[in-house]
Amino acid sequence: MPLVEFLPAGTRVEVPEGTLISEAAIRAGLTELHLPCGGKGTCGRCLVEIVRGPYAAPAHTHLDEALAAKNLALACRTKIRGDLVIRLRQGGEASLRVLGDSHVLVSEERLPAGEALSPLVRAEQHTVPPASIEEHYSDWQRLLRELARANGPVPVTTGLEVLRGLAAVLRADDGKVTVVLQETDHGLRVLEVQPGHQTWTGYGLAIDIGTTTVAVQLVCLSDGRIAASRTSYNAQIGRGADIISRIDYARTPERQEELRDLVLGTLNELIAGVASDAGVPAQAILAAFIAGNTTMIHLLLALPPRHIRETPYVPTVNQVPMLPAEAVGLAIHPEAPVACALGVGSYVGGDITAGILCTELPHRHDEVFLFLDIGTNGEIVLGNADWMVTCACSAGPAFEGSGIQCGMRAQEGAIEYVEVAPGGSDVHYDVIGGGKPAGICGSGLISLLGELFLRGVIDPSGRFNLELSTRRLVRQGNTRAFVLEWGSGTRDGRDLVITEADIENLMRTKAAIYAACSLILENVGLDWSGIDQVLIAGGFGRYIQVADAVLIGLLPDLPQDRFRYIGNSALTGAYIALLSRERRRELADIASKMTYVDLSSDPHYMDQYVAALFLPHTEAARFPSVAQRLVATAR
Repeated sequence: MPLVEFLPAGTRVEVPEGTLISEAAIRAGLTELHLPCGGKGTCGRCLVEIVRGPYAAPAHTHLDEALAAKNLALACRTKIRGDLVIRLRQGGEASLRVLGDSHVLVSEERLPAGEALSPLVRAEQHTVPPASIEEHYSDWQRLLRELARANGPVPVTTGLEVLRGLAAVLRADDGKVTVVLQETDHGLRVLEVQPGHQTWTGYGLAIDIGTTTVAVQLVCLSDGRIAASRTSYNAQIGRGADIISRIDYARTPERQEELRDLVLGTLNELIAGVASDAGVPAQAILAAFIAGNTTMIHLLLALPPRHIRETPYVPTVNQVPMLPAEAVGLAIHPEAPVACALGVGSYVGGDITAGILCTELPHRHDEVFLFLDIGTNGEIVLGNADWMVTCACSAGPAFEGSGIQCGMRAQEGAIEYVEVAPGGSDVHYDVIGGGKPAGICGSGLISLLGELFLRGVIDPSGRFNLELSTRRLVRQGNTRAFVLEWGSGTRDGRDLVITEADIENLMRTKAAIYAACSLILENVGLDWSGIDQVLIAGGFGRYIQVADAVLIGLLPDLPQDRFRYIGNSALTGAYIALLSRERRRELADIASKMTYVDLSSDPHYMDQYVAALFLPHTEAARFPSVAQRLVATAR
């Protein structure tokens, strides 16, 4: 079998002839190679350099002749024909921008002052009478009797490990014990029995499993304090940038298991990190509450995700039963209960219901709110205390930098804000971390698109104004591009550009989101003026300038004070549900109130979508402030 060596690490692996380079990298355990499109050969992100050896690449790949002449190939489309030496060109993801929202994650608004904590797991102190020859009650029976006195006649269960240690624990301190309990749908479950009356400081996890990032908080269950927080990229991102790509990738049981292992690896690394930060043994973590979209939960639990995207679009489960950590694969106390936020449908999952839970509780009031999670999946909720309508649009990963020639995530080296001089003669920008730019992230793309439109470089259809004399407007093969920075000023020495295809991609993304919002408003008989609050969630939403988003028609033209960024609402919702029985019930109520709208089956959605494929919109009257800005700029 051919021997393949990957540089610069020097990792070697033997694979059968005809194996794709991407498959060989996976077998070698390499995580540096990323396949945002799921290995379809459409994104160009798995570019590798062939140092030496025979290979076969298809004639028609998304690779220009200049790159192919440099022995560069797409790993997902190139087959190994013999011993091969390959150099990986992608760096790691260590430069992830700080995504923590700790300043908005937990406050008195989230758990109102005076509300007693009722976490998934709690502790009680009991004194169990010693055994007597008269009663002949077993150790377990005597413990059950004390638990019944405190909690009433509810069923109580436990695991074998508790029973194995029970005799010694009951006799260690004259029957004084601290009992760690989990409330279940059917009663109580004893997780631990500790000797003595201890001041219990139990820990739990609030977890958000996103398509792009994973966030974990270590929470003290006795007082709600966040002991440590960590965030990382979801390691699955190397196998697909969006949920559709992941579902396509998981088409075999082996790949499904691979995706499960990747996300578990991310989770357990973060869990070990927060435990170390707080000086807490991972085995002392006794509960976890997870928020995630339907696909991420299916992949975590090794449930087949294919039916999520096949008619009639039905997932295996929306309401995951409580599971022990050992079964899920989390490296914490093996009996720790793991709960998942309730989902609503294939494309509106527990991340959205958890997000609504934390939004200063607008679902309790008469005011109408619009909740937007502006990400790859584009989840939307419209409603108030009496009703909620929800949908998801396939916005695509353009705002995450995927599918854009020079796009990248919001990390060091990414352009995040752009100003363009009239006519496109000059460009000024801000780079995350400073220095030369490596690419442009989502907030920068929104800013750039708006500036190009405002300054007359592109028209409302997104086409370049060819009458401009600026040297920044160049031809690139069969298309045109606008140069933000010349190669001499970039990190990799290549011109940093936005192409006509990039602009089309961005306009499709913004149109999908705006059209989805317009449709659900239409379905409930409201217009934009009837919205009292627009709540923008998600890590990406943090960096959006509302004025820029309105300028391109991504967000509605409403007064600025109606917009509010609410941070990582899914993580905050998981935190709240971890600590409050009442909020867990409220979470179920939120899910039950939501009516899911399937955009793909609504013929009016395409009408709304086509109308939104202009800057800012075909109906310019919807955006009066944009018209005013255009007039002011033209003076």
